[in-house]
Amino acid sequence: MENQKFEAETFSLLIPSVYTNMQVVWESIRAAHELPKSDFLSYATTTLIPVAFFNEFTGDTLVLRYWESCKHEDQETKLLEEKEIQLAGHTSNIQMLKSNDGLFYYYAIVQISDEFCYIFKGDCKIKNRSFYEPLFEEIWKSLEYFGNPKEAINKLPQFLLDLYYHTESDKNLDFDDEEENDIPPIIEEFSIPEDGKEYWKIDDIELQFLPECSASVNGTLYVNLEGIIPEFDEEKHSYIIDSYNGAVGLNFSLSQIYNQGMPTGIIPFEKGRDESYNHYLWDRGFNYSVAFTGHVTLKEGWVGLTGYLEDKWDPKRYKISVAKKINVEELEWEKYDFTLLKELEKTSPKIVRQLKLKDPDPIELREELHSLVHLESLSIQFSNDSKEAEAFTEIPTPIKYIKNLKSLHLWGISAVTKFPEWIGDLRELEHLLLTGSKVEGIHPYTLQYLSKLKYCYLENNSLESAPKSIPDNLEVLHLEGNQLTDIPSSYIQLENLRKLHIRNNPLKSLPAGLENIPELDLELEKKMILLDYTYKGADNSGVIPYNDELFYARNDSDLNSNLQKAIKKTDFQEYENGLSKIARHAVNFVTTTPDSYNELGNTRFGGLPDLPVNVEYPTVTIDEEKKGYQFIAQMNCASIASLQDYLPRTGVLYFFINDQEDFTPKVLYYDGEKDHLKSAKELNFDEEFIYDEGGIYKPFKTDSAKCVSLPSFYNDEHYYENIAPELKELEEQYDETEALQKVLLPFKTNSSHGINSYVFKQNDSPEIEAVNTLKGKPEEWMVLLRVSSDNNTGFSFWDAGEIYFVIHKSDLAKKDFSNVYCGLETS
Repeated sequence: MENQKFEAETFSLLIPSVYTNMQVVWESIRAAHELPKSDFLSYATTTLIPVAFFNEFTGDTLVLRYWESCKHEDQETKLLEEKEIQLAGHTSNIQMLKSNDGLFYYYAIVQISDEFCYIFKGDCKIKNRSFYEPLFEEIWKSLEYFGNPKEAINKLPQFLLDLYYHTESDKNLDFDDEEENDIPPIIEEFSIPEDGKEYWKIDDIELQFLPECSASVNGTLYVNLEGIIPEFDEEKHSYIIDSYNGAVGLNFSLSQIYNQGMPTGIIPFEKGRDESYNHYLWDRGFNYSVAFTGHVTLKEGWVGLTGYLEDKWDPKRYKISVAKKINVEELEWEKYDFTLLKELEKTSPKIVRQLKLKDPDPIELREELHSLVHLESLSIQFSNDSKEAEAFTEIPTPIKYIKNLKSLHLWGISAVTKFPEWIGDLRELEHLLLTGSKVEGIHPYTLQYLSKLKYCYLENNSLESAPKSIPDNLEVLHLEGNQLTDIPSSYIQLENLRKLHIRNNPLKSLPAGLENIPELDLELEKKMILLDYTYKGADNSGVIPYNDELFYARNDSDLNSNLQKAIKKTDFQEYENGLSKIARHAVNFVTTTPDSYNELGNTRFGGLPDLPVNVEYPTVTIDEEKKGYQFIAQMNCASIASLQDYLPRTGVLYFFINDQEDFTPKVLYYDGEKDHLKSAKELNFDEEFIYDEGGIYKPFKTDSAKCVSLPSFYNDEHYYENIAPELKELEEQYDETEALQKVLLPFKTNSSHGINSYVFKQNDSPEIEAVNTLKGKPEEWMVLLRVSSDNNTGFSFWDAGEIYFVIHKSDLAKKDFSNVYCGLETS
């Protein structure tokens, strides 16, 4: 994982690349790893702060007063660990806590003089602690301070100085001023410029529009405003603008604004957001700390902005006003999603191609549908228990005459008791969704003549039988949540059917061969009972016997002893019998030093492999261009033969994935002389050759050790419900079971990789995933390799996730690695 250097006036930090959202504000550097929709994974903030600030808190020392300042009034926290490290020539105190709502906190402080200190605050979800805790420490340890802290602090805004030193000043806002500032100013009404001239003003700055400004329709009205400050001065304008040349952009996605061919309406935004979620704003080039509050007005072919940019850190607002002419004549309203019936008033039916309504009045809807014969997509969604849903008792017959309809979606139709046969007359349908009804049956041949139908969703109705005849073109069929007792045998003849979802039905029988549908979504226990899920072997010649005891820790005296000691140390004696039954004999790896490729065939994570001279590097063809798989690891089996008894005793295993969007694995095995290997140094291709944009990871050597592996006990009941049901009680003892697992780790880090180890997952397990894809029983599969996100190599699987390669134990005994499953678990 690459690090990037960030500097404030008095200090610098090295921030790992996983943090993609950075702010340097005065004497504070804030790093964020965020997800869409404002969700977060981790924040890490370092700040220079006067020692005097903590005088208001209780405690005999600065460190104790800092801990006190970190407490949350609305949260209970539990201390996990305290420690000291040497940092920049001083002793730094570190405290780690867990909150009652599942967050992990990492607090640190270092005092650099009698007057000043630096503090660090990091947080993440407790389940991601093992990934982020090393990053917090890495960031904190990279701290370098310089310059004059007193001068830097004195440059801060007066309100911050008053906060830090617990003072009041004439420059600071008094109580009445604060109240007045909290009252948003009145937003001016937009008026079309009398002289017809466009303008864009922010504060006292005038911007010029760029040619890239545009307006288009694709579902919603997209307005793209691009502007630039003609004489940009970074020092002068940086309080608002954060771009190298003064260019900024505002992009709007606006709906419910159609008015007889003219975009019309006033849309309020508060700090960049629209509370109705019908409209969206994206900004570019502005200072991160400012956000738009005001009105976007669409009027007579103009778009106008009136309001202000509000600073999150300063009690300041900067007036913004924009007037831009839209080329209305070029807008293709046929691509617009009409979402209100009132938008249809005096509208030509030829224009209305997409209609998406929520809780419409059924009578008004029926009247409007009579004229909308040009519709191509109709979507109607009813809320639970709404009066409109109660009144929608039948599917409107005017739909029957919309012959060009390609998509029909009806959600939450709870009062409907019949699906009309005329649905089969909508011969252009490609998407059909009818859900949430009381319909018990559908005519066997209703769907038969819908030759273009590809996606059909009939879930959560009351169907007692599935439609017998469905078109050959169908790719996806959802029937979950009905009252089906069987599935027609004709489904297995459908060559294009790749997804069949039939969970939550009282099924009693299923036709043989249904298991061959690529994505059959059905409860595992029903698959085992109603279908042939026997694993046929990677070579399709059946399975061979294998010694299952080799995979459990109870048969290794050292591991058995380690488990007993750990159980005693963490006070789990009453569960010893059950834990012994499920404890796995695992091997852990931890990356240590960079690998320079000087040794052939050694165990290596990241980088490139030492392949046999007669084996080509695995490739995939993309648009007639060969691209390489992403190499993950090579494992020297002889070097770990003494640590376990289930892997081959000699040879090298190679692990590849297609890329991080498609985890199709490639596992190769070579059992020959090292002299016949070609060094990774001889692979003359660059990162562009690798299909994944992450390219080539950094090569690292490893240390390895055998160990005991236990599940997380979070949603892991399938591992022990039949053989040790008493372990279910551990599901509520998160901290305690985590402490037990920590004692069993052979290395003092959670960022390790493993063989035959349990994998933390939100749902199911790697073994169950393998069964759903490749058949067999979960207990017949084992984790051939678990690979965690790793700072050394740069592994970062989506959001600090893990990937895992899973193999059938019979194939492992055969040394056949051609049918391995690979999956991902991420937050």
